Amino acid sequence: MKGVVSILDGGLGNQMFQYAAALSVSERLGAPLALDLRKLGKAGSRSFALDVFRLKEGVGLISEGEAPKPPRRRYQLLRSLLGIRDYHKEKGFPYEPRIRSVSVPVTLDGYFQSERYFADVAKTIRADFAPRDELRDEIDALAARLLPSGPCVSLHVRRGDYTHPATKAVHGLLDTDYYERALRLMAEQTKTALPVCVFTDDPAWVRSHLALRAETRFISEHTRTALQDLILMSRCSHHITANSSFSWWGSWLNPSRDKIVVTPREWFRPESGLDTRDLRPAGWLQA
Repeated sequence: MKGVVSILDGGLGNQMFQYAAALSVSERLGAPLALDLRKLGKAGSRSFALDVFRLKEGVGLISEGEAPKPPRRRYQLLRSLLGIRDYHKEKGFPYEPRIRSVSVPVTLDGYFQSERYFADVAKTIRADFAPRDELRDEIDALAARLLPSGPCVSLHVRRGDYTHPATKAVHGLLDTDYYERALRLMAEQTKTALPVCVFTDDPAWVRSHLALRAETRFISEHTRTALQDLILMSRCSHHITANSSFSWWGSWLNPSRDKIVVTPREWFRPESGLDTRDLRPAGWLQA
């Protein structure tokens, strides 16, 4: 394909970052966009998760054949010296300005977890990540029934796969200290105790370990899909995230300039060596 191809990998939040970065490149170059799904559905991998959104019309899907592999380093270096940058492999976690030097055709391979990759098309991204029409009505009904009528705070507690030793070794597992700091910081910022809407895969742990003194609503006990949680989270006024791309997006999709977002100071375990300097948009707080 003579355009921009984004290799999708990981769960919903990761795929959203990959789509957003690729859409920005596509818009800047005026080139068609396709999503390469061939890494998905393999052993231990996730499935395509973006089909719940109203993605840009005309986005292609590549599902046949073998999953792509990065060109050999020597071959890639030679092509780069010749000005041919048709395979952009992410080198590290921070934002990489060199992505702005790619030309079509180009394949993007990475996670691209920074707003800096797509801030120039933020309005378009938020429109593309709206739920499909046939899913929106149920979400609207859930919002009317579950969310407070006034300002509220979303609080995301992710345990599940994060409790598994291999995942925990990289991501870490947030403890009560973080959530207590985050709740105190949120109260200082809002000057009041707003209702808290809890999104979690482990409500029993939250009830047993977190002292939520404000009005509390366990939203995830009444939803059926990740999309419902994501969109309901984005409709809260302010946000306390986990170290998770899921609540990153739940917070970012809220377009309000007045929102307060509190994030964990350590997104990954320090020994992971991952540099998260560009992970948080400007103005997001750390606790």
